[in-house]
Amino acid sequence: MTLFKNKSGGFYLTILAAILTIVALIAYSNVMYTYSTITVLLVIALVLELLPLLWNNEVLTGAAPVLNAALLASAGMWSASVMVNQIAYVVSGLDEVSTIVSYIVYAAVTIVGILLNIAAAFLKWEK
Repeated sequence: MTLFKNKSGGFYLTILAAILTIVALIAYSNVMYTYSTITVLLVIALVLELLPLLWNNEVLTGAAPVLNAALLASAGMWSASVMVNQIAYVVSGLDEVSTIVSYIVYAAVTIVGILLNIAAAFLKWEK
C-alpha cells in the first residue's frame, strides 16, 4: 500500500492516537455522568487525527498532534469536573468502585492518547 510507504514514527503514533480516541469515545459513552461538550471535543480530536492521514500536508502533520493533545486534555479535565462528586462518593465509601470503573478506563485511555500525540508532535511524519 502506498499509504504506509516511507512513513515514520509520527505517522504511526498518530494512527495509534486515533484508535485510542475511538476507544475513549466508546468508553465515555459508558460513564455514569456525561457532558455533551466532551463528546464534541473527542469527535473534533478524532477528525483532526484522521485529516492528515487523508490529506498529507506539512502544516497539518505538524499542527494536528499538538491540537489533538490540547483537545484530549480539555476533554479529560472537563470530564473530571463532571465526575468529581461520584469519585468523592467512592472515596468516602458511599458507593462502590464499580460505579467509576468506566470513567477510570476513559481517563486512562485519554491520558495515553495525550502522551502519544505529544510524542508524535516531536517525530517526523515521513522518512
